[in-house]
Amino acid sequence: RSSDLHEDEKINIYCLSCETPTCSMCKVFGAHKNCEVAPLASVYKRQKTELSDGIAMMVAGNDRIQAIISQMEEICKTIEENSRRQKQHLSQRFDSLYAILEERKKELLQVIAREQDEKLQHVRALIRQHGDHLEVTSKLVETAIQSMEEPQMAAFLQHAKELNKKITDTSKEPPIERPDRKS
Repeated sequence: RSSDLHEDEKINIYCLSCETPTCSMCKVFGAHKNCEVAPLASVYKRQKTELSDGIAMMVAGNDRIQAIISQMEEICKTIEENSRRQKQHLSQRFDSLYAILEERKKELLQVIAREQDEKLQHVRALIRQHGDHLEVTSKLVETAIQSMEEPQMAAFLQHAKELNKKITDTSKEPPIERPDRKS
């Protein structure tokens, strides 16, 4: 390429002070006469090497970053897989606990149902006993009331002794069992 100021001169030097390519005439007579210069080819070669080294460093840096990203992506996959396994394991353990609790609940409900049946049978038996006793005592009371209406003293006395004995014997019978209210 030719110099802008000196059309017959080719740009063949590099002004290190101004950091610009120039021609020999500018160095000798022009704007760069007090500047430090170097051959254009050597500066070109040096800067091309610098740029190439910079590119190589950037590429190497990018490769390292890509490798780190790949490692992190693998770490993410490992975390996800480990979490999936932990969730699955936890779910299995809870399912097992649920099954144990469900079985225990079933057993306890059967125990309660058996106890309920036993208590109901016992209380119903007591109800029958009380009912039978009530029937006997009611008949005895009825008979005693009828005998009280007997106008004949002799006839009354014949029945009164026997009725008093029955009433006394009935009242001496052991008390009938009463169930606990908490049952």
